Amino acid sequence: MSSLEQRLAVFRQLPLRAQLATISSSKANQVLNQNQDYIASLEKIHAESLAAATPEEKLAYNKSKELLG
Repeated sequence: MSSLEQRLAVFRQLPLRAQLATISSSKANQVLNQNQDYIASLEKIHAESLAAATPEEKLAYNKSKELLG
């Protein structure tokens, strides 16, 4: 398994809020922001995780997004 595949596998295991924070910090990073495929992969995994989340997880996630936004 490549380093990128390992990173994405670990990212997939993170809670939704941690995934969102990772995406935000990756976009803010000058080096990582240049790799749009990586950012797109993170966003795709995040969307899949959000779609598979329980109603309680979605509620907590949306509440935290409101507080941050």
